[in-house]
Amino acid sequence: MRTLTEADIINVMREEWTSRVKTLREKANITFAGVVGDKDTILVAPELKVQHSSSKIKYTIDSVSPRDVVLRTPEGKLFTVLADVLEQEYVLE
Repeated sequence: MRTLTEADIINVMREEWTSRVKTLREKANITFAGVVGDKDTILVAPELKVQHSSSKIKYTIDSVSPRDVVLRTPEGKLFTVLADVLEQEYVLE
């Protein structure tokens, strides 16, 4: 039986970390409909600016989850918007 070295353990930990990061990226893959280009996909990420289509109020994305997005008002208040509502009612700023 082979003895594990420090390098072996580090490699296993690195592989596990890479796998978890990949899984998280796939789960948080929220895109804006109509903004997807021919080659690049624009992903929603914290600190991006969005504008509500009808009211024209600008918001900052505070955090992203697979089902919804938390937006920050200009005054600093937080509120949650479902991902499909975000795609329909908001545009990237």
